Amino acid sequence: MKSFFDEGRLFTGINYWESKSAINMWESFNEDIIDSDFKKLSEAGITILRVFPIWSVFQPLNAIRDNFGVIEYRLGEQPLPDTEAGRAGVDEAACEKFEIMCKKAEKYNLKLIVGLLTGHMSGRYYAPPAFSGRNPISDPTLVKWEIRFIRYFVDRMKKFDAIAGWDLGNECCGFTPVDGFDNNDVSYVWQSVIADTIKLSDSNHPVISGYDVMPVAGGAFNALELGEAVDINTTHPYTFFADFKDPLVSMRPILEGAFKCRLYGDISKTPTFIQEVGSIGYTTCSRETEAMFYRALLYSSWANNCLGVMWWCAFDQDNIEYAPYDFNNIGSEYGFFKNDGEAKPIVKENIKFREFTEKLPFDKLPPAITDAVCIIPKVTEENYMGVLRSTYSLAKQADINLGFAYADLPLPESDIYIMPSIDTTRAITRYRLVELLERVKNGATLYLSVGSAQFRWFDRLSGLDIAYREGINDYETIFIDGERLTLKPDFKYVAEKCSAEVIASSEDGRPVFVKNKYGKGYIFASTIPVEKCLINQNDVFNREESQKFSKWYTSLKSENSNKRVLKISAQMLCVTEHILDKNSRYAVIVNYSKETINSNIEIARDWKIDEVYMGDISGDMLTLKACDAAVIKLVKEV
Repeated sequence: MKSFFDEGRLFTGINYWESKSAINMWESFNEDIIDSDFKKLSEAGITILRVFPIWSVFQPLNAIRDNFGVIEYRLGEQPLPDTEAGRAGVDEAACEKFEIMCKKAEKYNLKLIVGLLTGHMSGRYYAPPAFSGRNPISDPTLVKWEIRFIRYFVDRMKKFDAIAGWDLGNECCGFTPVDGFDNNDVSYVWQSVIADTIKLSDSNHPVISGYDVMPVAGGAFNALELGEAVDINTTHPYTFFADFKDPLVSMRPILEGAFKCRLYGDISKTPTFIQEVGSIGYTTCSRETEAMFYRALLYSSWANNCLGVMWWCAFDQDNIEYAPYDFNNIGSEYGFFKNDGEAKPIVKENIKFREFTEKLPFDKLPPAITDAVCIIPKVTEENYMGVLRSTYSLAKQADINLGFAYADLPLPESDIYIMPSIDTTRAITRYRLVELLERVKNGATLYLSVGSAQFRWFDRLSGLDIAYREGINDYETIFIDGERLTLKPDFKYVAEKCSAEVIASSEDGRPVFVKNKYGKGYIFASTIPVEKCLINQNDVFNREESQKFSKWYTSLKSENSNKRVLKISAQMLCVTEHILDKNSRYAVIVNYSKETINSNIEIARDWKIDEVYMGDISGDMLTLKACDAAVIKLVKEV
């Protein structure tokens, strides 16, 4: 299989609509404008474009009806031609335009990801006239015609060297016009049929999900089942739509892409990249802070095993007067370039990143060391994505690089397991919990925080005998490691007995976070679901006081579980280490804040810095500018 997608190399791409006509580019086709656009994008360091054959344009089927229903399908008023394209209901003139675009891409050494079924775009639904208002996921008539379109289109276009891969379509989890669609069996069948149809027509290019957001398990288009259908997964981590309101140039927004890639990649067992991301406009940032965000996003994504980053989108569309742009204010100013082709500051950042990575003496960045695994409950509550985001951010600030696993599947080997803010009574089965506890008996660490859940054997696991719990409406004052913090859990747990070591206690002396010996390992138990408590606290990971919450996670680390050789004192600087061989490794340090940070660095005994590829390091002091990164090589002294 040909693949442009290679782990360890971060590609930088962009979602493309023609600069003058945008979604109407196929009806107002102008190859000179496309040529000019592609030249600009290539010069901006872009290597891959995502393009969209609009469904209603490329398969413009019209239903001819009588009083009893559909008699036949036609192209406008004309019967379907007796050709392969005609039998597929495809407009050959539209395909000829697409072929011209492919040749233009080859001219500028650009690769193309093709969003095959693009019916949903920028808040408007583009179905063929015959299928308006019908469900393209569950309606068998629509699925039949989708199969015919894909067979013809993929078979015709696969010959072009520009083709990098095939999306199932654009954000197909939002494809259906029917409210409340949440049937994972229907979505499973649909994505399997569409993916298999692509593979039968072209076995040389990967099938890509094209999905934006998805549940981990259960519900339509979940990550757990997606890996059975596609080769590569995607995420569209727009922080504008997230449940936190932090400044764009701060930890959670910058980290969101890496978090989603790691989460969806680990659960789907497929490589994952950021296929759409953007600031969405200039009420949330300036063009300068947008560029700062993008710079940090690139280094964060590269360091955290993402395949690539694709901005939405190539050109501003604030000059377009037709729907959806006239009613959708989000569909406006979000390009690399203004509508007149003027480059924004973000373009310079993209060029700098490409130049830097291409000059490095190594071709690929090895995968980052994983220090701990977060176990996702078998049944999750609606807001659990926020819990997982908090978990990932707290772990980063505690210098723990986190992976993910699903509680109903075999658990990966790890020194540390984290089960955060459990609110469901069906978090993990008995047999999987026994498997996990065997790992702890043999020396692993388990962290467990509970919200409203009943958790099996909690007293013997935690060392806390709970007398009772009661709902509370006020903030709790917590003391941990000499620090005074405030949190607002749903419940107060009162223990009548504690046989464990107390790490944190309430103002009235109740143990709320404890460490309990379990075989050769330890179980850390918290009756404060700190991850859930931080979901809606705005800017929580950027204030000095709030950064102290990571003490819940720094408590988990021990000398025998720490595989790292580089430590940073500043919590807004996050480190990943990438093993080259037993005597050498790379480290990437990213500043997740809008301020320049000076930090002490500590290197393990018998190790030293061999090369500084990027960053200002003097002795044991690192100076890192806002939203910037340092890249170094460490070697073992022998």
